[in-house]
Amino acid sequence: MPTGQRFAAADTQFGNKTGKARREAEAAFAAEIADSSYDANMILGLYSLTWSELQAQHPFATGVVDERTALAARSAKFAASIDSLRLEYMQAMIEMKGMTAYPDANSTLRFSYGNVKGYASREAEYRSPFTTMKGMFEKETGENPFDVPQKLKDLNAAKDFGRWGSGDTVAVNFISTTDIIGGNSGSPILNGNGEQVGICFDGNFEGLGNDFYYDPAVNRTISVDIRYVLFVVEKFGGAGWMLDEMNIVGGKK
Repeated sequence: MPTGQRFAAADTQFGNKTGKARREAEAAFAAEIADSSYDANMILGLYSLTWSELQAQHPFATGVVDERTALAARSAKFAASIDSLRLEYMQAMIEMKGMTAYPDANSTLRFSYGNVKGYASREAEYRSPFTTMKGMFEKETGENPFDVPQKLKDLNAAKDFGRWGSGDTVAVNFISTTDIIGGNSGSPILNGNGEQVGICFDGNFEGLGNDFYYDPAVNRTISVDIRYVLFVVEKFGGAGWMLDEMNIVGGKK
């Protein structure tokens, strides 16, 4: 890396080594961080060590901490001087373009609106608005992360979906045009009547540039369908009593 983008711990461990010596240093480092002895008790024991002892036993890790501490101090100094300039820059852009800008919603409730809608990620490849348990079992491999619990398999085989099924399956996720870049995981998705229909948890790959530009053709929020949540609570989790405390609208009874 160029001078000014390197840090001392890396230079100490690898900087002056080449060829076989460099490969051995890299292998030793990889073996150390993958050491199976890093269990809960070992990590707990680190809290009883002084900083000097930690530096002696884990020079690279403590070197990273030192670098991050210095970086945090530099970042704080930069932020203190740049924040006021950002305000002036935004005001100048608004006046120059004669436009309004999104308000600063940090630390406030955020609202976004949109529609449930699929999209074409590329030619001849269309992402439908909903995924279902059918798709879940198409991807099931028996191994993590696609290992479907046996009870869920039994419920699907018996088509025991309760009031949450749609045809011969249950909707699992859906995508919508809502703008959630920056982190809104766990937020409720409401329909036009103010009724919760889902919980957002992610955005699609094509929407990662949303910090800079929102493209309605491909930007999508990914949400779990509330019918699947309630199905899991009642049928899979056996906690149907929780539903008695809710005002549930729609669906077969």
